[in-house]
Amino acid sequence: MEHFFTQAQFDLLYEDTPDLVFFLIQKEHSFEYVYINQSARLIFKEDPLHSSLHDMVSVTHAKEINENYTKAIRENKVVTFQDFFLFSDVELVNETTVKPIRTEQGIYILAITKEVSNQKEIEEKYLFMQSLLNMTVDPTIVVTRDGKIFDMNPKFEEIFGYNLKEWRGKHYLNLPIVPLKERNLVEHHFESNLQGTGKSSVLVKRIKSTGDDGTFLVSYSPIKKNGETVAMYILLQEVTDEVELKESLRNTRHILESYKRAISKAAMVLMTDPRGVIVYANDLFEEITGFLNHEMMGQHISSLQVDRYNDFNIKRMWRDVMKDKIWRGELKNRASNGTFYWGDTTIIPLYNELQDIENVLIIQFDITEKKNVMIDLQSIERTFNLITENTNDLIAITDEHGSILYTSPSHARILGFSNEEIGNKQFSDLLVKEYRDLWESDISKRVNEQEEIRLELQYCRKNEEKLWTETSIMAVKDRERPGELQHVIVSREITERKKLEQHLSFMAYHDSLTNLPNRSYLLKEFPQFVSNAEANRSTIGILFLDGDDFKSVNDSFGHDVGDEFIRMFGHALLASVRPDDLVSRVGGDEFVILLTHLSNEPQLRNEEINLIIKNIQTTLLKGWYIKENIFTPTTSIGISFYPDHGSTIDELMEKADIALYQVKRMGKNQHLIYLD
Repeated sequence: MEHFFTQAQFDLLYEDTPDLVFFLIQKEHSFEYVYINQSARLIFKEDPLHSSLHDMVSVTHAKEINENYTKAIRENKVVTFQDFFLFSDVELVNETTVKPIRTEQGIYILAITKEVSNQKEIEEKYLFMQSLLNMTVDPTIVVTRDGKIFDMNPKFEEIFGYNLKEWRGKHYLNLPIVPLKERNLVEHHFESNLQGTGKSSVLVKRIKSTGDDGTFLVSYSPIKKNGETVAMYILLQEVTDEVELKESLRNTRHILESYKRAISKAAMVLMTDPRGVIVYANDLFEEITGFLNHEMMGQHISSLQVDRYNDFNIKRMWRDVMKDKIWRGELKNRASNGTFYWGDTTIIPLYNELQDIENVLIIQFDITEKKNVMIDLQSIERTFNLITENTNDLIAITDEHGSILYTSPSHARILGFSNEEIGNKQFSDLLVKEYRDLWESDISKRVNEQEEIRLELQYCRKNEEKLWTETSIMAVKDRERPGELQHVIVSREITERKKLEQHLSFMAYHDSLTNLPNRSYLLKEFPQFVSNAEANRSTIGILFLDGDDFKSVNDSFGHDVGDEFIRMFGHALLASVRPDDLVSRVGGDEFVILLTHLSNEPQLRNEEINLIIKNIQTTLLKGWYIKENIFTPTTSIGISFYPDHGSTIDELMEKADIALYQVKRMGKNQHLIYLD
């Protein structure tokens, strides 16, 4: 079976794209694969061409895919859906765009599948911290640096009777539990702990929601970001009788043990005495470094270092820790097999009851892979410079305002502008006016670090020729200007592809012999005709025409003359109707004409119809010559009206066809309006 879309045309459009592209035709209760691109072939164990969808994928996925394909056809619009396990051995999140295409050969589906897996590390971290706050058994609030309440746990709400929704964003000193006479003192404790100079815990009396007085030990813990205190974690532990205090201590110890287990699973943990001698190492340390725990006990921390420079850093860092400072940085360490690993390291002094440093806690997150990636990136940067010098893609870098900072040499070759000319332009100056306006009003405002924008842009060459491109736009951090972004714009020319797409789109909705609109065009555009008719309070006439004895032309003169006869017949119909009317070919010698702006008053409408049919008959009577043979055909016409005889084009064509059938029984060269 021949399709309106050839394998060569499909390959030109989609063979090199990394997306999975499928072109199928509807077959009874399933869909049959017609073409697929190279990327799609890799996910099948055997060639799927000419096989049905249900034969190539699992029952569950076939059902979901079939439902979305059918939905696109039923609603005659593009449908997008996501699936998580489209192929049995590839566990990714995929997004598929489905476009229905109706042609005379059948109903086709063009499906394009992209991977859209995304990391959600930030949300997970926030939920983790929120769960820790909610797990705390004592009343706890989080206060921002400027004193506004950011969060409180359920225990705080229960003990003091306040609601987070009502108090979030309000100043903590306005809480009724803070007596007026103590506000200055409470504020002093808060501010001094922000500066790192105050007492970390104080004993206070507060009124509970029951009206009873309670004695609480208030502890302040700063929350830091990039070395700066951004908020304060305030915990109020009620001091009651000895039994309850012991129970509270047991609960607290249980939670701390949970925290310890959680940290031990994510990070290497070491503990030393004040001299740096190792007294504890967790299992993850042994797993990553290969050093057995019993081997490390009694060893000095410097035994893990790799050179004198690192050893010097350790000594300087140790002096800082001994001066009551928490140290944070990256350290390069040696594993037992002689290889190296990098650790994102935090070193914390731990104090005894006499406020002397008793131990030093070292927490390390393995960042070896990250460091290797950074080295690779430097190599990639060098490679990038080589690629951009030789690529045919248009690569540009701009600042956030669209001023061009860099363009690849291909700009001069393809667009015709010199480096000096481009250097004085905004990026939007390289585009045709339509896309220049769109860039300035919309596209440039949507560029961000989280999402790549992919779209088609039309450039304007120096000689004013237009150039279609497929363009990707992404924002990246500007290394030389902290806090600023740069826009990286990569464009690939697709001018020939666009011309082919436009041609294919035209062919999908037009008859290849006469270039008149076809049945698919009527189905797609009829709702707009209805909308215009309702706005103008007019009706639409549907003329279903069937040529009288057209078959004899083919039989007597051959198919070449027959094809030219059909073309001339279509031109004659176009010449006989008004500019806003629509002439279409829906079959071999069958044509449908939509007559617009007809009167709602039946008698006047009939007069308008008769006048147009008279024009058609007059034009056909004049006839035309084909290879020295004159043809003066006649046609039979069935007529229906919107909204009198139906609301859809299918209904109206069916009614007009019934009227046409009655005309054929009466004779030829006549017309009849459908009667219920």
